[in-house]
Amino acid sequence: MTDILQRPAELDRSVPAILEAAEIVIDRFGHDKLSLAQIARVSLIPLARIYQYFADKNAVLGALSSRALSRVTGIVDTRGSWSSELTEPQRLARVIDRFAGFVAEPSAAYLVLCGPFDSASEETRQQAVQRLAVALRRALDTSVAATPYRTDESLEYAAELVFACLRRSYLVDGRVTANSIDMAQHAVQSFVAS
Repeated sequence: MTDILQRPAELDRSVPAILEAAEIVIDRFGHDKLSLAQIARVSLIPLARIYQYFADKNAVLGALSSRALSRVTGIVDTRGSWSSELTEPQRLARVIDRFAGFVAEPSAAYLVLCGPFDSASEETRQQAVQRLAVALRRALDTSVAATPYRTDESLEYAAELVFACLRRSYLVDGRVTANSIDMAQHAVQSFVAS
């Protein structure tokens, strides 16, 4: 079964209202209390109509996750913001700090770090990892000779390290901690060291 049922969303404003209501439910009650019935209560959209667009709670979470993950590029893009005095580790730290700031809110952390929730959000998550890897590449000193740890593939592994460190912190502490940000920075800097 398809996670998001195929209907022309542009013909109906229900999908944005459903997603907005889902965010309200998550903010008020937490992601574990999210249900299509709760969304129906908050949005005043009949449950049957919600089922026309979303097969289940995971499809809603997937849509919310995809929407949040699609903003990663704008968050981590630091082009033009480098000072000539910043070292490579400082530039890498700045990229990771920006990403960590993006997932500082518990609902954003859950949607970005704990997915994918469905096949659509799985693809969007992979694209977000690639975008973070591109930002890490831009932060690296290009005058340093290329190493096996500075290839596109290895930088995607480094980006996955960032996701993993921050995800663990969220799952253990309920938030992204300063210690997890430090661990992510150290892991990436160690990984790409020449």
